[in-house]
Amino acid sequence: MIKLTDYGKIDHLLNQIKIEKFYPLSIVEGLQKGEIFVDNDETPTAALIWHYCGFANILGAYDEGFIKETMKMMQDPPEGHSGRMALQAENNSRLEGLILKTPLVVKHERYIFEFAGEKNDILYSKEAELKEITAENYGLMKGKIIPAFSWPDKEEFLKNGFGYCLIKDGQMLACAFASGISKEYVDIGVETVEECRGKGYGKIVSAAMVKETLRRGKSPVWGCDTRNEASMRLACSVGFETAGTHPWYTCEK
Repeated sequence: MIKLTDYGKIDHLLNQIKIEKFYPLSIVEGLQKGEIFVDNDETPTAALIWHYCGFANILGAYDEGFIKETMKMMQDPPEGHSGRMALQAENNSRLEGLILKTPLVVKHERYIFEFAGEKNDILYSKEAELKEITAENYGLMKGKIIPAFSWPDKEEFLKNGFGYCLIKDGQMLACAFASGISKEYVDIGVETVEECRGKGYGKIVSAAMVKETLRRGKSPVWGCDTRNEASMRLACSVGFETAGTHPWYTCEK
């Protein structure tokens, strides 16, 4: 497996991305960080596109050897990623069989969402102020699903991403941001401070993200594990509908 530097060499493979394609597209289009590995750096027929946050996709005419190399990197990720590989895949029994041959690799499911249209709810909070994420308030965001999840630094996020947060007395209550972004799509990441959950704050910032994404002429996208029912309900509350599931794989050491 070879690390690719000229991303244009896999243009002929990009239409094969079926699942959560905004993350691989963000790398190819130069908007977010990640790496691309191929079977042949002159005429690639298979590719692994691996986003900074850990999400990865395989595409093309991969063989068992290519999957084995991918699984080796899943088990022992090199520097430059979040320390994990979460391999997104379509429902494919052959691919599943090849992947699950690897010890400690387990299968999970993620919801497939379709955006049905912006909700017309007027959302606000009397307790906190909705603000765009800026250099001044970037450091207030705490938790797992915040810009640092999918962006290597503040400068990269502010250059190519955007988001909103609810702030009260100098503290962040919730934030929503472009976790994955391409020329056409914005994947919305959301975090609510644990003690503030259940108060509708996540819906306020998520609705703001949907509105701004549409204003920019892009399609809003949502993804979550099927075990995360709270995220699924939040997605549906701001205009998404579930349309099925797809597998994803990770190594659980």
